[in-house]
Amino acid sequence: MELYAKLFTKAALIYLIIGAILGISMGGFPGWIEKLRFVHIHLNLLGFMTMMIASVAYHVIPRFNARPLPWPAGVKYHFFLHNIGLLGLVSTHLAGGLWKSGLLHVLFILFSLSAGAGLLIMVYNLYGALAPKNETSIPNKITGDMKVSEVLSFFPNTLPIFVENGFQTLSNPVARETFAKVISLEKACEKHNVSLNPFLEKLNNSIHSQNQTPKPPAIKTSEGQKITWGEQCNKSIMVGSLIKTYGNTKAVFEKHYGEGCFSCPGQAIETVEQTAQMHNVSLDLILTEINCVIDSALNKKN
Repeated sequence: MELYAKLFTKAALIYLIIGAILGISMGGFPGWIEKLRFVHIHLNLLGFMTMMIASVAYHVIPRFNARPLPWPAGVKYHFFLHNIGLLGLVSTHLAGGLWKSGLLHVLFILFSLSAGAGLLIMVYNLYGALAPKNETSIPNKITGDMKVSEVLSFFPNTLPIFVENGFQTLSNPVARETFAKVISLEKACEKHNVSLNPFLEKLNNSIHSQNQTPKPPAIKTSEGQKITWGEQCNKSIMVGSLIKTYGNTKAVFEKHYGEGCFSCPGQAIETVEQTAQMHNVSLDLILTEINCVIDSALNKKN
């Protein structure tokens, strides 16, 4: 569980205890009800309930919707704005800030705005994590500024043409999952001493002659891929399958995500890419460390 999700839970439990104490006090001393009602309600609603909801939602929604928060740093700002706003709100209310004019009333309003700003950040982040992914626009033709992986995703039948024209590395799935995603077709041709324009002509003639309809890249699902002994890991490998095949890779996830990651029921079918997105950790870093562990295991076996 992420740091601020934990802090929201801890804060919520503290507010629950304070709210319970106030409730008992109001029951024992009815004369306090009028003065403490506002404080009691806000500590329970904004303190306990809202913060507990925020804690669970920040942890669960990105994980099960396989979509990261649009503003991860905003969780921290939400935590501080919410707590400062709530504590300031109840304090100034007890001092009469709701009905008195002057500085106390101004502070009451400012603390109210602080709590409200925190809630807006929560709504923005959670709504963004629930939003569907934008569809990728489909190109009419292959151009030099397209990434190699884009070309292969939209036009998978062009792979043999790449291989025949000097891009033999792309025969390796790992290469298609790594450097092909960061290098443009123009740069790839330059690197392999392939003339760009004639090669583009071959690619475009190929897709038109085959009546190959452009298609968007496949949507990632939680099913992912399994891995067998001797294979390297890529972003689409399921964490459960990876750990079952290479048990030592569990240490990589524990290092970056914490041991609590493995209490999640979805980890068995989540892909390495999805877990990296959820925990805001570099996918390249995770894959590099995982494959180092795999290489070490394979070398020991041999």
